[in-house]
Amino acid sequence: MSEQNHEFLDLSGIRPPQEQMELLNKKDFPILEGMSAINLRILNSASRIMHVSKGVEMLHEGDTPHDLYFVGKGKLSIARQIGGQLRILAYLHPGDVYGEFGALRRKSRYASVFTAEPSRIIRVDLTAVQQVLEADCNFRKHLSRLLSHRMLDSFFFSHPVFEKLPDDVRAALAKELPTRFAKRGDRIFSQGETPKGIYIILSGEVEIRYLNRAKAEVLLEMRRDADMLGELAQNHGKSLAYSAVAASDVDMLKLDKDAMRILESRHPATFKTIGAFIDKRAEYTIQRLKENPL
Repeated sequence: MSEQNHEFLDLSGIRPPQEQMELLNKKDFPILEGMSAINLRILNSASRIMHVSKGVEMLHEGDTPHDLYFVGKGKLSIARQIGGQLRILAYLHPGDVYGEFGALRRKSRYASVFTAEPSRIIRVDLTAVQQVLEADCNFRKHLSRLLSHRMLDSFFFSHPVFEKLPDDVRAALAKELPTRFAKRGDRIFSQGETPKGIYIILSGEVEIRYLNRAKAEVLLEMRRDADMLGELAQNHGKSLAYSAVAASDVDMLKLDKDAMRILESRHPATFKTIGAFIDKRAEYTIQRLKENPL
């Protein structure tokens, strides 16, 4: 390559492939651990550095997903509008990642992200991220685990049943309690099945259906964020009273026997409150079924 061409590349901000700096690496970002060289190269090829001043709202609650972000330097806060006030859920530090909700669910973001101090952020094009997610099951698993923790933490922070949890208990439960994901059209459970626990909707919509005497499934309700599934059984609690089908991609908190034991041991007061919450939801469902007899 001629000296003139080198000068042109320098002025354009373009570098030959062998000179391209890798912005993302496994040492600085643990979530990339185990990723193949080729997939890491795909992410790096779609990355760019952003130097961001303090107080910038990088992502807004409800934004359409665009990219995945890696924190190289600085500090950011995750916040939600709760009761008319912006409340901080958690902080992000070097080595952390955000934008996982859009990358995995391709839906509007559930919280906002602000720079708490001047920060250096590596922004990766969402198309490249999704390409790697398709090829690398470990990366998808790591990112999904992160998504689950953050969704639960945010849910506990804002839901009236869980809002009195101390910060340390909330953070621990967000890591310990199980979540379940259902794709649109998936049958979460069917009427007549043996109950295996309660589900609380974290994100998405669910159709509540029941089978009438003519053996036709009737849509009884649409349930959305923070509502409950599986709260009502019949035949002395041996069979579920209705079916639940995902009307969109759905994330749920699963409260089975093991999860309830964890909750009871961690925070007995919240455990008791959940019981009352379940009973109240069951009473409403009974009323709906009476209005629409089988």
